Amino acid sequence: MPENELEGRSEPLAGGARQAVLVAGVCSMIVGVVVAVWPHKSLPNAESLFGAYLLLNGALQWIVAFGARIAAVLRVLVFGSGLASMLLAVLCFGGGNSALLLSFWIALAWAVRGICHATVAVWSDNLVGSGRQEAFGLATLALGIVVAVLPFDSVDALGVVAGLLIVGLGAMEVLSVVAVRRGVVDMPAVSPMRAVRFDP
Repeated sequence: MPENELEGRSEPLAGGARQAVLVAGVCSMIVGVVVAVWPHKSLPNAESLFGAYLLLNGALQWIVAFGARIAAVLRVLVFGSGLASMLLAVLCFGGGNSALLLSFWIALAWAVRGICHATVAVWSDNLVGSGRQEAFGLATLALGIVVAVLPFDSVDALGVVAGLLIVGLGAMEVLSVVAVRRGVVDMPAVSPMRAVRFDP
């Protein structure tokens, strides 16, 4: 009982995985700004930028899958989400000659990641700030659905909308890690003796 309560106050992201999330969040914001403000974007340039973003997204999920202290089945889920992002990045690099198709690949990557993130947040017993993490996952899923249903007929419109959303998601990644870390540091220590409940 005491061990479970103490473990419940730990942080699943190890140092390397946490730093990777922070770096990926900052890089995502940079890519999002570039995509949003680049004037007169061509479709091949947009495909390259979005492909690079999805590669970064997939690599981040693989780092979390191998570095986070979560159950094995959740590791497999995160790894599969990262693999999907990698495959969609390859499709972006391959080029579909369509802004609408490009938006669908981005939306699908976000939807898969959002479902995965929310599932991990729900099923991880030792996740500090699980409510925030679940909200982040659901928000990512919602943004994926929004991008999927919007009829993007030009790469400029897609660049502005998706670029701003990438900036927002990157900021949420950074803030979520900072908030979780702060919650762990600020968590009052619990003595094993105090954690034991004595029933009369």
